[in-house]
Amino acid sequence: MNEMNLLKKYGSPLYVYDYDVLKERCMDMVSFGKGLGDRLGLKVSMHYSTKANGNLRLLELIKKFGLKIDSMSLLEYNLAKEAGFSNQDILYVCNNISTDEMREIGKEDILMCFDSISQVESFGKIYNNRDIMIRINPNSNGVGHSSKVITTGKETKFGITPYNVSSLKEVCKKYNLNIKGIHLHLGSLFLDNKIDDYISGVRDFLEIVSEYFENIKIVDLGGGFGVDYQRNKRLSLALLEDRLYEVISSFKGDLKYLEEIKFEPGRYVVCEAGYILGTVNSLKKENDIYWIGTDIGMNVLLRPSMYDAYHEIEILSLNKNRIIANICGNICESCDVLGRKRDVICPSLGDVVKVYDAGAYGYSMASSYTGRLRPAEVLKHGEDVKLIRKKEEISDVMRYF
Repeated sequence: MNEMNLLKKYGSPLYVYDYDVLKERCMDMVSFGKGLGDRLGLKVSMHYSTKANGNLRLLELIKKFGLKIDSMSLLEYNLAKEAGFSNQDILYVCNNISTDEMREIGKEDILMCFDSISQVESFGKIYNNRDIMIRINPNSNGVGHSSKVITTGKETKFGITPYNVSSLKEVCKKYNLNIKGIHLHLGSLFLDNKIDDYISGVRDFLEIVSEYFENIKIVDLGGGFGVDYQRNKRLSLALLEDRLYEVISSFKGDLKYLEEIKFEPGRYVVCEAGYILGTVNSLKKENDIYWIGTDIGMNVLLRPSMYDAYHEIEILSLNKNRIIANICGNICESCDVLGRKRDVICPSLGDVVKVYDAGAYGYSMASSYTGRLRPAEVLKHGEDVKLIRKKEEISDVMRYF
């Protein structure tokens, strides 16, 4: 089924996911974990980060393809369970949650990760004699495609710094909480040119772990495995494995009780599997600028507006002549622009527009802002197309009132 027929059947705009690409990226992560684990002589677990894309049918496939999962809300936990993940395969990495949420998750046999002493104390008042994980902020420079997604350093809200570790240990002792694992997440999206920065952050982190948490059993190095949205070069997992092997090996003598390394890839798993199809609704030239107006608004794909993020955009048209144009959505905000100064085919109204690499932080960040409803999602496997989430209807929204 071609793009135009997909839109006729399922509506415009539309999220489309490719089964084969998703499987390939999951297998990349499985192979990476096995390769690093075999070399280190440690268990390596790859926990898919649900926040990247929480579609239930995709989660079922991610489980089928061999990954574990991390959740950071009650809804994500319930999606993981519905997708078939066992509690032992779920890691709960939370931030500033309520005591009600702690109480609900605490009923389950799930390892929870906290990133403030006050949250640890709140948990200890409800459940003592438990294993927990702690998120550490090594105060080193993080990595990421935007300052908004760098999650270590002196300006971040995340983690406990080494300065406060003694206070943390006092609270844990008070409630008989055992720190089983230590967590780090440097930021979101690094490629080969930032591997050195990533490894530097990992080294800073492991120095803190070896100094303050010598009996630790689990080290979680988070996610951030990047995708090149300009589609020039892939992240070298072989290079990353080599560099991680070197730095982790250098600390194994200090971490004598270490049993497991965890990672939390999200974007890498689903990003390239997904794309958005939409429709060209208008074309104009004002102030010597061509504007192509589409129905893919910032409510459908927020990343360009929120992060100034780049996505490849293609106009599917029978026309041949090309223009330099800004491509925008249908939301009444000046930042509702998908891409600026793009060399594209000059479209006719009704032509299809395709936005690539939208599988991560696409639908999961979508909204019904200005009353523009969320689109449907479909899964393509060869010539087979399956609806995996129906498009939102006005009646779906009105029933909450």
